[in-house]
Amino acid sequence: MSKTWAKCLNTLKDTIPLATFSVWVQPLKAIEDETNLSLLAPNTSVLNYVNKNLKKEIKSSIAQHNKKLKVYIGVSPKPTGEPQSVKQHSTPLFPEYTFDNLVLGNANQMAYGATRQIAENIKTSPYNPFIIYGESGLGKTHLMQAAGHLAQEKNPNIKVIYVPLMDFVRNITTSLRHNTIENIKTYYQSADLLLVDDVHLIAGKEKSQEEFFHIFNFLFNTKKQIIFTCDQPPKNIKSLEERLKTRFSQGLNLHLTPPELEMRAAILLKKAHNIKININLTEDTALFIAGHITSNVRDLEGALLKLKAFVDFSKIDHSFITKDVIESALGDLIKPQVKNIDINDIQKETAKHYAITVSDLSSKSRKQHTVLARQMAIFISHELTTLSLTKIGKHFGNRDHSTVLHANKKIKKRVLEEAEIKSDYELIKLKLANL
Repeated sequence: MSKTWAKCLNTLKDTIPLATFSVWVQPLKAIEDETNLSLLAPNTSVLNYVNKNLKKEIKSSIAQHNKKLKVYIGVSPKPTGEPQSVKQHSTPLFPEYTFDNLVLGNANQMAYGATRQIAENIKTSPYNPFIIYGESGLGKTHLMQAAGHLAQEKNPNIKVIYVPLMDFVRNITTSLRHNTIENIKTYYQSADLLLVDDVHLIAGKEKSQEEFFHIFNFLFNTKKQIIFTCDQPPKNIKSLEERLKTRFSQGLNLHLTPPELEMRAAILLKKAHNIKININLTEDTALFIAGHITSNVRDLEGALLKLKAFVDFSKIDHSFITKDVIESALGDLIKPQVKNIDINDIQKETAKHYAITVSDLSSKSRKQHTVLARQMAIFISHELTTLSLTKIGKHFGNRDHSTVLHANKKIKKRVLEEAEIKSDYELIKLKLANL
């Protein structure tokens, strides 16, 4: 990688939102010589976004580290012919599960930092064993395998072994049947980095736990790195030997939580650029989908594939993927959920959106911006709560029934006629739906 661009990435990561950095900046490939720095986007969608929204920040960052370089931003040329295969140690890592393909956000930032630190310092990291735990579909396997890819990139001679836990159990069972248990133990003990997926599934399997304990001890005592994924904190796994619980807990255990709204939208945008998907989502449409699908990354991927199939089979131009198209494609997935919303939450989100205080909403201020925010909060309160107009008025500085009615009529009309007001209204409701 270009040394200048590597420094710029560190700078940009601190100056722009993490989601923006992951989706639009990280995919850029840099080629540097004495006078030029070329940044190549994987496709035109990324190129257009970078030129429109990030070009100034990128050029400023490059100038900060090397003023002499001329900057060119373009698209990577399509490969011609068959790519040359690079011989690496044979490990069943998914090629797409790399750090470059990972979208960062509050939900995974700490786990990302720890995983990367481990991958860069396989023999000296203090975080051993490292266990990433959380619900299914949150990206635990992606993070773990990304460590394997980076470790091999740093040192091609390193031996990485990745094994789903049930494959490990089958290997132990087979080796016991054929009296080759020492061979299988020697194989796992030869790893410099052992990656075990879904380690909680070893619960209740006494012989597998016995052999796993010996393999773990050998690797730990010989300073080899171990990374596991799990669906719960190791100490909570039932039918797991206490000695294994103790050893698992002595390392670093990090909880991976569901992605927040902005991170889900960023994941959709990044995956939409994938050559297998390749559909044109805008930030607004990504937010719209992300606002309704809140569970995990796999559900987001499923929604994206469903949308692609609908668009392709209906022969819809990709540049015309509107919210109406998304509603038709995803059906029940994005039907609004009935949810009790507290009027205090509506006031907080509306005030935050318009960059004013909650007390401003109840004040006597007649500033145009404040009046708009107040009327919007009243309108949404009437729509999402069961409070009467009189009770809503009391929450907004004891305003009377007629004032609340006027605010409702005013915003309802403006939402229909003004795109900016409609966008404000939809975004505030989206935030409320994800509280």
